[in-house]
Amino acid sequence: MEQISKAPNLVASTSDIYCCSIADSKIRESKLQDVQSLEQDVTPSGAVNDEELETNYFKSAQWSPDGTSLLASNADNTIRTFILPPTLLQSPSPITLTPYTMHTHPTPINCLASYPLFTLSDPTTTLYLSTGNDLPIRLTNALSPVPTPISSYPLISPTTEAYYAPSSLLWSSPSHFLAGTDCLIALFDVSRNGEGPVSRMRTIPSKRHKMKGGGVGMRGIVSALSMQPSENEDAGMLAAGTWTRWVGLYDMGGMGGTVATWSIAEAADKDAGVGGTGITQTAWSLCGKYLFVIERQSRGVLVYDVRVTGKLVSWLEGREAETSQRLGVDVFEAEKGTEIWAGGQDGVVRVWENIGMTEGAQERSWEWRAHDDPVTSAILHSSGTVVATCSGQRSFPSLRGDGSDSDSESDTSSHSSTAPSPTPDNRIKVWSL
Repeated sequence: MEQISKAPNLVASTSDIYCCSIADSKIRESKLQDVQSLEQDVTPSGAVNDEELETNYFKSAQWSPDGTSLLASNADNTIRTFILPPTLLQSPSPITLTPYTMHTHPTPINCLASYPLFTLSDPTTTLYLSTGNDLPIRLTNALSPVPTPISSYPLISPTTEAYYAPSSLLWSSPSHFLAGTDCLIALFDVSRNGEGPVSRMRTIPSKRHKMKGGGVGMRGIVSALSMQPSENEDAGMLAAGTWTRWVGLYDMGGMGGTVATWSIAEAADKDAGVGGTGITQTAWSLCGKYLFVIERQSRGVLVYDVRVTGKLVSWLEGREAETSQRLGVDVFEAEKGTEIWAGGQDGVVRVWENIGMTEGAQERSWEWRAHDDPVTSAILHSSGTVVATCSGQRSFPSLRGDGSDSDSESDTSSHSSTAPSPTPDNRIKVWSL
C-alpha cells in the first residue's frame, strides 16, 4: 500500500556522546560535564577491560509518568535520567541532551520501571525500580546524585537460596509492584524494605512434575507483564508473557485466579506468518478489549480480542524486528483510534493506525528513518506531539562493519542480525510531530 509521508522534526538528541565504546563515552561525558576527576579515572591506560570496549548502546528508554524526563538504560549498566527543558519545542535548532543523574549498577540491568506517581516537582516521588543479576530489586530516587537505593526487595529461591533475576517488572499500584521470573509472578509491598514478596503466584502447579505442571498453566520465564486498563476501582486483568511463547491472563491484577492461558506459536508462525522466538512485551488498548503481543525475532505484532480466549483478530506486518535484542513497542490512543509505534532493526520507526478496526493482516500507515542502528525504543509523549527514540546494538567499535553476530538466550546480551554501520548510532533523539 502507498505510505503517507510524515517527517517528524528533530528537536533534541544526545549527539555523539555515546556513539563509541563504553570507555570512550565516559570520557566524553566527563568532558561535557566538566568533571576532571572522572576523566582521569576513565582515561584508557591499559587497564580497560573487554566489556568497556563494547559500544555503549541504549537498551531502552521510557518517559516519566509526568512527561518531564526520560529514563534510559545503557550497556554500561547505567541508568541515566534526562530532564527535558520546558522550551524544548521553541529552540531554533536541536539541543544536546545531557544526563541530570547517572546511576551505575554492579551488574547488567534487566528491567526498569518508573514510579507511577513520578512528579519532577516533588522529589519524594521521582523513583524507579530496577533489577540486576544476583541482586535484590532496587528502588532508587532518579534525582539522587548517588546510585544508593532507598529500598531493596529480595526475590530468593526457597530451595537454593539464590537470587532470582526478574525478567519483567510492573507497578500494579503506587504501593505494590509485580516481578516476573521462572514460572513465578511475585507481588511486593513497597513499604516493606528488605523483605521478600507478600504473595507468590506460580504459573504452573509444580516445577518438579515430569511434565512441568502436567499440562496446566504456562511454563517458562515470565518476560512480559502489563495491566488491563480499568474504568472502576477494581484492578483489571494481568497479561503475562513468557520466553516459551505462552500468554496468561490473571484476575484481580494478577493475584486472583487464572482466566486463561494459551500458546501463540501457531498463530504467529502459521496464521500470521510473522514468526517469533519469545515474548518480550505485552500491551493493552485503552478500552481493554485488545491485547498486543510482541516477540523477538518477529516481523510483526499480534492483536488478540480478550473477550474470546486466544482469538487472533489481526496482526501488524512489516515490523522488521528479526533480532534477539529487545525492540520496544508503544501504544497510543489517538482521536481516531489506537496506534502502535515500533522501531525496527533497520533504524526505521513504523506506525500502524486504527488498530482493531479491521481483521487479518494490517500494513503500516507511515514510517520514517530515525537511526542508523536498531531502534530499541520508540515512545510517544502523553501529549501526542513529541516522540522519543533510542538506538544501538551490542558490538565492538573496532569490529563494526564485518557483520559479526551471535545469539543469546538473554535479551541483555543479544545482538542484532543487521550489519552495523562503521560508526555506532547510540543516541536518544526527541522529535516533534
